[in-house]
Amino acid sequence: MTAALTVECRDLSVNYGRVRAVDGVSFSVGTGEIFGLLGPNAAGKTSVIRALTTVIDPSGGDATVAGEPLSRPERVRRYIGVLPESNGYPSSSTALSYLRFYGQLFGLPAPEASSRGEALLDQLGLGPNGNERIGTFSRGMRQRLGICRALINRPTVLFLDEPTLGLDPAGQQETLTFLGRAASEEGMSVVLCSHLLDEVERVCDRIAIMDGGGIVADGTVDEVVESAGMGATTRLRVEQGAVAEAVVKLQACPEVTHLDIDAGCVGEIEVETASGLDTNEILRPLLDANIGIRSVDVQGARLSDAFFALTGSPKKSS
Repeated sequence: MTAALTVECRDLSVNYGRVRAVDGVSFSVGTGEIFGLLGPNAAGKTSVIRALTTVIDPSGGDATVAGEPLSRPERVRRYIGVLPESNGYPSSSTALSYLRFYGQLFGLPAPEASSRGEALLDQLGLGPNGNERIGTFSRGMRQRLGICRALINRPTVLFLDEPTLGLDPAGQQETLTFLGRAASEEGMSVVLCSHLLDEVERVCDRIAIMDGGGIVADGTVDEVVESAGMGATTRLRVEQGAVAEAVVKLQACPEVTHLDIDAGCVGEIEVETASGLDTNEILRPLLDANIGIRSVDVQGARLSDAFFALTGSPKKSS
């Protein structure tokens, strides 16, 4: 990584009494990078975030955030914005007065805090609602407001736990686009926790998957998928009369792990292959046998496949 590091986490551990929730976790986040921290429930993600945002003290290891050590929590807090998964709001306050209050807590003069709040409300789609009481807001609107509050101090590092919770698909896309732009244009680093793996796959530059308190894989999405040994699925359509011969040729390929004949689509064979196999390796024996290939559709493994393989979680909706 060539970008300056804004988060450096080294052998971080968190204990709750005799229970070790985080066990020697290490990772780093660069300037302008969106880093996804994933894992099943009780994997230790929230404990890592709580330690890095100075809510709790680590039990071992160390970390720096925006160049400040966790041993100086008052300095770390100047440079971070945080959206926890569960967040309370004063229902009688208006959105703008709520943001102005938090801006002033960070030392902004009241006029600057107001203008900053107004700008954020506009950017997150809440501009017309600035003078409405928060008690009238929907869950999705409160989530957008929480992101505004996390950004009020122009943080160097933004920590988000399930940031699109309660948002409709359009709202999710708008929020992710906004975060991507803030990272790339303003150089803000984002540490993102989410159970929506397709969301992570779209927006994160790098990820780390936690399980049992430790990191089981990290890197780009493609690197994590490859490290999990996930293969690809190739759907071939051959001439109807050549299906049986094609199956024999494919079964002889050592990298083919499974295949099925699609009875509902004449001549179609679904082939599962090991990780890293060049599709040409399974097409070559068919071409050498003069088997006519009508179509080829290659689908690589997704982050969700790697996630379930690495954590042992049941393959269900996340």
